[in-house]
Amino acid sequence: MKKIINKAQKSGVMELIYSSFAVFFSMIIAKIKIFILRLREYDIDYSVQLRKNVLFFQSKKKAIKVGRNTIIGSGVSIKAGFGGEISIGKDSLIDDYCFIASHKSVAIGDRTLISGNCYIVDFNHKYPLSKYSVLDENAYVEKFVKIGSDVWVGAHVVILPGVSVGDGAVIGAGSVVTKSIPSYSVAVGNPAKVIKTFKKAKR
Repeated sequence: MKKIINKAQKSGVMELIYSSFAVFFSMIIAKIKIFILRLREYDIDYSVQLRKNVLFFQSKKKAIKVGRNTIIGSGVSIKAGFGGEISIGKDSLIDDYCFIASHKSVAIGDRTLISGNCYIVDFNHKYPLSKYSVLDENAYVEKFVKIGSDVWVGAHVVILPGVSVGDGAVIGAGSVVTKSIPSYSVAVGNPAKVIKTFKKAKR
């Protein structure tokens, strides 16, 4: 028996069995979480995959919408406060430890990849900070953020208020996006600048 177990461990069978059970139970837990979120008036499709330690907050009903077959990675925070709204399309990925927050509107399209540790907000604090409380809605300047479909946002990207990222665009890792980026272009840097454009791929 010991020999069989050792052989299974060396061949990776034990790890495969463990991983399969872990995935199965995580899927069940995710469905339960979605059921509870839907009871709380979040508009999240049952096909959405939720990883570990995902945090949602909304200040009004159905302010957060997540489309079918989208994956929300571990440690992601999605917060819609002061009446803000966040919509994420179908077949998209919000990878691990991203932070998305809205006081107005953040919209992310279909089949869009947001890589890990990205920061996306549609508001900024007013100055001087000493005049305002963080709990005061008037303490913020708010502008829409829109990220199109088929967009690829690299890791550690910051997308700031008032920005629109066109369909099919690519944002290089570590970029800070302060101005809108046109469709089917590549932008990199701080602040992000377009370095390349390309034609829409045929499906």
